[in-house]
Amino acid sequence: MKNKKNYLIASIAFGAVYSILLVLAAVASSTNGLGAGIAATVTFIVLTPFLAGGFSYCFATYINTRSIVHSLELENLYSFGAKAVYFNLYAFEQRANALRRANRIAGKSQHVIAFSASQYAAGRGYRRNDELMEINGKIAHGLTLMFAKKGGQFDFRRHLFCFDRGTFLIYVSDRDDSQLEELMNAIRDMIYKILEEKRYHVYIQIFFGIAPASSDTPLLESVDNALLARDNAESNFQSFSFYDETFRTEYTKDQVQEIVEAFEKGEFVVYYQPKFSLTKHEFVSAEALIRWNSPRYGVLPPAKFIERIEAAGLLHELDDFVFHTVCADLEDAKKRGRRTLPVSINFSLYEFYSVDFLSSLIETVNAHGIEPELIEIEITETTSLANQFLSLSIIKKLKERGFRILMDDFGIGYSNINNLRRIPFDAIKIDKSFIDDIVTDEKAKELVRLSIGLGKASGLEVIAEGVDSKEQIEILRRAKCDTIQGFYYSRALPKDEYEALLRENPFEGGNRK
Repeated sequence: MKNKKNYLIASIAFGAVYSILLVLAAVASSTNGLGAGIAATVTFIVLTPFLAGGFSYCFATYINTRSIVHSLELENLYSFGAKAVYFNLYAFEQRANALRRANRIAGKSQHVIAFSASQYAAGRGYRRNDELMEINGKIAHGLTLMFAKKGGQFDFRRHLFCFDRGTFLIYVSDRDDSQLEELMNAIRDMIYKILEEKRYHVYIQIFFGIAPASSDTPLLESVDNALLARDNAESNFQSFSFYDETFRTEYTKDQVQEIVEAFEKGEFVVYYQPKFSLTKHEFVSAEALIRWNSPRYGVLPPAKFIERIEAAGLLHELDDFVFHTVCADLEDAKKRGRRTLPVSINFSLYEFYSVDFLSSLIETVNAHGIEPELIEIEITETTSLANQFLSLSIIKKLKERGFRILMDDFGIGYSNINNLRRIPFDAIKIDKSFIDDIVTDEKAKELVRLSIGLGKASGLEVIAEGVDSKEQIEILRRAKCDTIQGFYYSRALPKDEYEALLRENPFEGGNRK
């Protein structure tokens, strides 16, 4: 498509050569006699099929290329709001397959990357399509410039992209995992630069999916795998995700219907796991955890059913149910004069970035007559870093209203000192995977000590998750850990058992109301 003018020039050149030979044959016949004329004519006749074939091929290719370019301009006018000659999926497939054959011979790695600019804080069901269309056009233009530099960091000979049904697809060759990550970071930075410069009124999250694209696999299958990986990244709110066969797990219609009916029948319940302060020697808060109390399967934790919840489209409803249940339970405990402790709740990432998240929290706590200080919001560090400007704004507004913010799963993401200083968390929760081996593994123990030190230096409460033994407690106590959550003090309990534990237990040294 880039060389459509070259095809036109070549067809004109063939026509010119054809005309020159015709003239030469005539001149030779008139000036050098019959023999020379016959020789020139024979030469002309022999070359005529080749010249005619070359002329026909180049002219037809020019016409065809011009038609393709025109169709792509119309397609991209519809997709981006502006005429542009970016590949669609068909053109992408043809070109990528040619490159794949060459790279297979050269033994180079090959991948397909899929990504899209998804809007999360524009409100449920609301989309600024005009701005998103324009943004996609600028992203396409940015990719063209990025891949246009021969011999540069992102050489066009190793990269090819297209836009299809709201998703960008990139074919990449000769890059290892770290170089793929470098490319995705560069694309993300380019997109956020576009957003900052143009001051668009949409909140964009970028999710990447990566899949191998060897020549042994049909390209469209690799594309499908990359799209599944992209969906997995979005579901887990990760910046990128490499394809895994487990992503193809599908649920039958009956399995989805079963979870829908379970939700409608009220089979989901909220359990509470208390947290014990090593300095105050008492329970100081709790975490709300969802359970499926199934007549068929028994009581199941989220790991056993959350994917089916997502498949049924009930994630928002489940989050909403947990939050309203916690607020109702706190209201009930206050009315009955029971002991009430702050409760932390894990909101899905979609909720955290929805436009009405804060107002919904305020309305609900006000409706139940409880203070925001009784609600703690747990988010992962990945959530807080996905869109730093937006997340900082949300966290600050939550804190201004009295909610506490906890960083969950500290240590398993991209934790560093700067994040603790920059993001105004109230507490960090050290992930259970670090706590498990602190009794037998000196390196694990030192990592936990370092994490506690970072939290303390940042003025944060430090909570250790998954603490199951007295030996772990002693190590954490010596390391100056503030709060413990785990089976050593209590498993997650139904509301009545949780309230009974707060009234009477062997850890606080006395009965309480």
